[in-house]
Amino acid sequence: MAAPPDPTALIKTVAENQKQIEAARKDYIFHRKDEEPEFDSQGHVKSTQIKEYEVYFIGPWEISRLLSKNGKPLTEEERNKQDEEVRKREARARERVAKRESGEDPGKDAITLAKFLAADRFYNLHRDTYQGREVYAMDFAPRPEFQPHSLVDKILKALGGTLWIDEKAKQGVRLEARFLEGVKVGAGLLASVQKGGNAVLEQRFVNDEVWMPSYVELHLDAHVFFIHKSINVISTCSDYRKFRVDAKITGGGEEQ
Repeated sequence: MAAPPDPTALIKTVAENQKQIEAARKDYIFHRKDEEPEFDSQGHVKSTQIKEYEVYFIGPWEISRLLSKNGKPLTEEERNKQDEEVRKREARARERVAKRESGEDPGKDAITLAKFLAADRFYNLHRDTYQGREVYAMDFAPRPEFQPHSLVDKILKALGGTLWIDEKAKQGVRLEARFLEGVKVGAGLLASVQKGGNAVLEQRFVNDEVWMPSYVELHLDAHVFFIHKSINVISTCSDYRKFRVDAKITGGGEEQ
């Protein structure tokens, strides 16, 4: 059996494979359901907000179109608003892709593998299995010497956890991350995220071709303009299907 690769080298291989991943993902569209429970003072769920989306990719960025809220389809006014918002998100994503292709930074708010590598160290690499496939798992933690210069840098500097990579597909398949320290925006006057928040991101291998998002769980305690907000969201993805790349995606499906 071949010796496991160096963790940093494996991450770089995934980064180098990003264009191939994006090429495979760009023809897919899928359904996402977000469930956001609200709790009472005793910690019991008093209500759950449910939103459903249609999602596809431009480069590495997800473009999501809201379809319904709490089981009710959008009104015509809401659909028109979604159309405008989606157009703006698409334009922003294409601008980021163009910047990246020209060698520019796609944006301070973009989390990239290069930034991940700069902010964190990777260690304890070992073999594992995930959804019946052989993968590598490795832990990560902030680099003590890393100096953050943006909000994304601050977030990456605060995170630790475990990452799973399918070496054959050269793609990340699962991430467990937690805030090892709090993150402040505007010295905490604008917003802050408390230590202890955590997230789980999972992917599913679709059509023996590419890993696609399948599950996200996010738990954060934050303050926004001195208002406390507990963020608890569970997202599940399904109904992966290919669509014509020249079709226009609308709330009602594809237009020829």
